Amino acid sequence: MIKCIIVGYGFLGKRLARELAAGKIAGVKLAGIASSKGYIYRADGLAHEDLPERIDRARGFEEAPASEMIRRELADLLVELTPTNIESGEPGLSHIRQALEEGMDVVTANKGPIALAFEELSSLAEERGSLLLYEATVGGGIPLISLQKRCLMADELLSLRGILNGTTNYILSRMHFEEMTFELALREAQMLGIAERDPTLDLEGVDTALKLLILANSLMGLRKKLSEVKIRGITKVTSEAIAAAKESGMTIKLIGVVGENGLSVAPRLIRLNDPLCVHGTLNAVNFNHRILGNLTIIGEGAGESTVSALLNDIYEVVRARSRRL
Repeated sequence: MIKCIIVGYGFLGKRLARELAAGKIAGVKLAGIASSKGYIYRADGLAHEDLPERIDRARGFEEAPASEMIRRELADLLVELTPTNIESGEPGLSHIRQALEEGMDVVTANKGPIALAFEELSSLAEERGSLLLYEATVGGGIPLISLQKRCLMADELLSLRGILNGTTNYILSRMHFEEMTFELALREAQMLGIAERDPTLDLEGVDTALKLLILANSLMGLRKKLSEVKIRGITKVTSEAIAAAKESGMTIKLIGVVGENGLSVAPRLIRLNDPLCVHGTLNAVNFNHRILGNLTIIGEGAGESTVSALLNDIYEVVRARSRRL
């Protein structure tokens, strides 16, 4: 039985905890959950009724850092879901590093550590014989990383381009179809919970850049840094620009590109009949392979769909451990 702990008890953490506590994946026992306030841990496992809305009000609550729970004798698998920090990757980076050093497997949806320290963490995982899985960091539940690594591993990925942020795609879609101003579309997105209270990372293109960086480094071995990505967001896209594009059978989308000219994120004109031209909160990525050619995959890029990616990565840990026995 694999003992799993979840560090980060927000939307994703709570939703994933419910799935694991209900026995969604055979062979995995949810032993602990942690937030910035502290943690609860039970070696015999947490049942569905044991899961609190707030950790600090739960029976057995320990007011201590999550690192205290990330120890080899307490767990076999860490699921790291703390908020993304684009400056240092912390505290997620330290959590993942500690778990790998302990020989634990790691599953994460935290973009910061994977974007900023991919080479270090992947090398550490290989050295310790552990798995580091991060499908949920890019594209929500869309299997972008596993598609390339498992299904297309024999074909060289030459370039890619994609819409990787649902918030900006929703805003641009509303501007296109409803002729809204940028400010009004943003306000609506915030009211619907599609945009964060502080949507700066989305609007300025940084969230897309982080995801692009993860794809470039992990699937194409480019070893790029965030400072090497040319980034321009959507805050200066006007209703007039959208209308002009519309008259030509086109629209404007925030698109990330990995190609001959490096990595870039910017609002770009795209034809309405382009397979990549999806609307609302959808994400879409086009892979260009040496043999296969172009392949476009579309899906929901955030929210509930991300839980699917996390569960699939956890299931991969179960399969890998069963092969080791």
